[in-house]
Amino acid sequence: MDRFEVVVVGAGAIGCSIAAALAPDHDLLVVDRTGVAAEATGRSAGLVSPTLFYGAYPGAARHANDAFRDLDGTGAFSFTEWPRLDYVTPEDEAEARGAAERRSEAGFPVSYLPREAVERRYPVANLDSFAGAVHYGDTGWVDPATYARTLLDVAIANGADVEFDTTVEALSVSGDVVDGVETDGGNYGADRVVLAAGYRTSALLPGARVPIRPYRTQCATLASGTEIEGTLPIGRVASEGLYFRPEHGGELLVGGRHDPVEVPEHASERADESFLRTVAAEVPRLLRGFEGARVVGSWAGVDAGTPDGRPVIGRPTGAPGGALVATGFNGLGITLSPVAAALVRSLVAGEECPFETEPFHADRFETDRPEFSLRSTADL
Repeated sequence: MDRFEVVVVGAGAIGCSIAAALAPDHDLLVVDRTGVAAEATGRSAGLVSPTLFYGAYPGAARHANDAFRDLDGTGAFSFTEWPRLDYVTPEDEAEARGAAERRSEAGFPVSYLPREAVERRYPVANLDSFAGAVHYGDTGWVDPATYARTLLDVAIANGADVEFDTTVEALSVSGDVVDGVETDGGNYGADRVVLAAGYRTSALLPGARVPIRPYRTQCATLASGTEIEGTLPIGRVASEGLYFRPEHGGELLVGGRHDPVEVPEHASERADESFLRTVAAEVPRLLRGFEGARVVGSWAGVDAGTPDGRPVIGRPTGAPGGALVATGFNGLGITLSPVAAALVRSLVAGEECPFETEPFHADRFETDRPEFSLRSTADL
């Protein structure tokens, strides 16, 4: 039986980021049931918005922002820096202004813009029903598959082994300490196992407290004939549960919806007609020139959410020694992948983490069945 210092289960953005961080000084194996970025990562919008979602934790947000820019140009990977608007309803204006001020005072390029200022800067944006928007200047997007592949290539270049089309069926445990993984292709020994398998993670730790719930979200691409490249920012309309970004080819990507699923393996990978009707009705209300837009592509994916909207990273309550998880990213797996990589590395290598870790502690849930309230923050 082959033995490794670390086995990473999952080759999405999270697993590949962790592998790239550990491979330079750890004997490491990455195992995935299909292939690189084959599930949630490959079906995501690739948005990068650390300051929007984690600006209250400035160390983590800065670490993520810097990581994407440092990786830019590695292999085929590129990071598209692009401004972002967070549409604000009148009833949320005071809170949004306060959040923008706090992020600005922390040194982030964030400001609150009244409706008139937004529409002067971005004429395509239609804020007739909104008070204004919070403007982020440090956001952007990546191609998810290329991003994950680049990170895996970094890990392989540093000596990591990879096994695709291999399903991990259980952890091997000796006493109360993990000893490896059991797969449908044989067993591998390991001193540490990092489970980055999305919603499947909790099934591999049946005695541990990993409160995640699979949910389905959807995307569509629209063509309108309206020139948007260079004129339209990334946008999020939390009140409608939608987000959008321009594609390099001039199309518009629109995503949203959170629908918990009981049997995620059977969830449709096609967008629902009801979602497409919502997109058709709402996009012209949010963006000018899209009245005659047509859907040219659509899809759906399954991600994992936690009760408080933050991922669980580390050793959860009830897990054997040496078992770590990185799951429950609530649609922000791309955005938070550098954070997950640095935090897992600190736990495996015994190093100090370069940012605050409290928001991500894997043992923070006090009960086995905490109440779920999935927030409309996901960028899957």
